[in-house]
Amino acid sequence: MRLRTLIEANCMDIEIGWSRDSGVLVAKPVGRVYSAQYIEWQAALMSGIKPDDGAMVLDCEGVTYLSSAGLRVVLETARRFEGPGRAFALSRPTKGVRKVLAASGFDKIISIFDSTDEAILQTAKEAGADG
Repeated sequence: MRLRTLIEANCMDIEIGWSRDSGVLVAKPVGRVYSAQYIEWQAALMSGIKPDDGAMVLDCEGVTYLSSAGLRVVLETARRFEGPGRAFALSRPTKGVRKVLAASGFDKIISIFDSTDEAILQTAKEAGADG
């Protein structure tokens, strides 16, 4: 499955590529996430998630800026994947995004991986997903 979501609003231009691997939904946003457009960012992330999705990896390699409001949307997305048979992880955050994650303490409450493949394997295992 390959689905793309494009948002263009004010100063925000972010594209999200979607795929599935080993039963895990993988979102790969590319661009900058500003506070003024957090609603569009949230809508873009929610648009790719189906009710029966139990595991998700957010591959942040292409995210060059993430505002605090954008981070809040990531947290809300992660909460959708809490509970038995569900899992969420971030992978490959850029240096700037990693600093935001650390400063907010977010890196203490969510799994963050340097490799998307590793994130998929661990998330699938935690959720009991099968490809």
